[in-house]
Parts: sequence; structure tokens; C-alpha cells
Amino acid sequence: MDKQQLLSEISQMAQSGQVSHADVMSAFSGAPTAAHEIASSKNLSIAEILYYIGGAIVFLGIIVLCYQNWDNFSSFLRIFITLGSSIASLIVAVLLNRYENLKKPSDAFFLLFGMLAPLGVGVTFKEAGFDLSSNVLWVAIYAMLTAVFFGIFWYFKQKVILLFFSIAFATALFHYLIAWLVGESLSGSDYSKVWEYQILVIGLVYMLVGRYLAVTAQKALVGVLYGFGSLFFLGSALALGGWQPNQNAFWELIYPLVVFGVIFLSVYAKSKAFLVFGTIFLIGYILKLTGEYFTSGLGWPLALVLAGLLIMLVGYYAVRINRKYLIA
Repeated sequence: MDKQQLLSEISQMAQSGQVSHADVMSAFSGAPTAAHEIASSKNLSIAEILYYIGGAIVFLGIIVLCYQNWDNFSSFLRIFITLGSSIASLIVAVLLNRYENLKKPSDAFFLLFGMLAPLGVGVTFKEAGFDLSSNVLWVAIYAMLTAVFFGIFWYFKQKVILLFFSIAFATALFHYLIAWLVGESLSGSDYSKVWEYQILVIGLVYMLVGRYLAVTAQKALVGVLYGFGSLFFLGSALALGGWQPNQNAFWELIYPLVVFGVIFLSVYAKSKAFLVFGTIFLIGYILKLTGEYFTSGLGWPLALVLAGLLIMLVGYYAVRINRKYLIA
């Protein structure tokens, strides 16, 4: 490509918004572009890992302190140590985040705030005389925590740790909301079905949220959401198929479409998590059918041979998809 062609290409990309003036100037100065900064922010440095480990150890220390001395603490001290420590962690995190060179250490205090917040709020409600076995109370608690953490995340924008806790608390809110709506009148088998459908929905939402984040600047949680989303979605769908003699014909028939759909999505979303879990659960489905319908007579050895060949075929195509579409 000669000089004129290169300039023409840059002009077209600038008009379409793919390249900014700052990107061109940074190329001349050798400074990293915004794309490079986002890519580099995906990987945790040793210092960041130590910050998070330190925050987790502080949380563990508070838990041990409470465990060893809980009966000796007054209600005020119990609230002060749990809820007070959570609020103090938030204040320290906000103060540190004001300085550019202290933004990474502030994440450790946001982590501590997120871990202590449910404990502190729960202890506060318990000491105030509320019944912690009530699902309605936990719906209120997690609704409040979800709103608070989403609000703080919205304010700080790039704090991935706050987004992580927002999603975690929203998941807990969904769980307790379903438990409240269902009540305690269901039998054990019916309640297990509610759990399976609940996890199915959570997995699907995780994958959708991951896809949304993949096209934004918040890419750090995409792999986690894709991984847990595909695990929950495919695992619950497989469980909903049941086991002989209580199979669910609908889920057993539709499951191959579901699992192949996730595998094909791995190409579109460029996700190894979709490919890995799709392959694993496809193999599990093959073994499940073998165990259900071919465990007696001469059909079982033949079924095992066919299942083995199918698994080898699945493995071959999984590797091929990974090499052709997912490896950059």
C-alpha cells in the first residue's frame, strides 16, 4: 500500500468514526491508544492480585473476630464492626479513587465493601428485631444492595468490581423473589423443578448480559458471564430432561438444539466458554441417553461403542471450531 492509498484509507476510517484524531496523533507519538488501554486493562497485574487478596484477608479477619467474640459484643458493637466496616471501606475506596496512582488499591476496598455489605445489613436488621428467615426481608435487603451498587457503579463507570457485585446481588434478589412467590407449599420434587428453571433463567440472563458487555468498554466480566451462563443454562436444561422413568420428553427432544445452538454461538460471540461447555454437555447428553435406553442386553455394548465414536467426532469438531474461528 503506497502513501496515497494509506492516507485515503485513514480518511475513510475517520469519516466512519473508526479512527479518531487522538488515535492518529498517538500513533505519531508512540502513546497507547484507547483500544490498547482497554485491552491491557483485562489482565490483572501482580499488584492488583495482591490488593484483592489483601482485601479478602481483611474480610476473613473481621469474620474471625465476630465468630470468636460475638456473644461478648453488644448490639451496637455488632453493627459497628460489620456495617461500620463496610461503610468505612466504601469511604476509603472513594477517597483513594480520587487519585490516579491509587485507583487500583481503591478496588480492594470496593471488594471489601461488597463482601461486608450483605453481612452488615443482615446483622443490622437482625439486631433491630427482624426475622432473617423471611424471604420478604431478603428481597428488600438485596433490592437495596442491588440499587446501591448499581448506583455506585454508574457513578464510577469503569469499576468492574462494582459491576460484579451488582450482578451478584441482582442474582440473589431474583432467587429470594422466586422463593417468596413460590412459598413453602410445594413438594420436594416440585421445588427442585423451580430451582432448575431458576438457574436456567439466570444462565440465559448471564449470557445476554455478557453479550451486551462485549460490545461496550466493560469487557472484563464477559468471559466470567459467558462461562457461568453457559454452565447454568446447559446444566439446568439437561437436568430438566429428567431421568428414566420420569423423563421430560420436551426437554429431552429440544436439548440437542439447545446445546448445538450454544456451540454455534461460540463462533458468533468468539467465546471459548460456549464451545467448551457446549462440548462437555453434548458429551454428557450422549452418555445420558446411552445410560437411559441401552443399559440392558447386547444393545448396551453397541451403544457404548457408538457413544464413544460420537464423542470422538464431537471432540474433533470442537478442536476444529476452536482453531478456525476462536484462535486469533
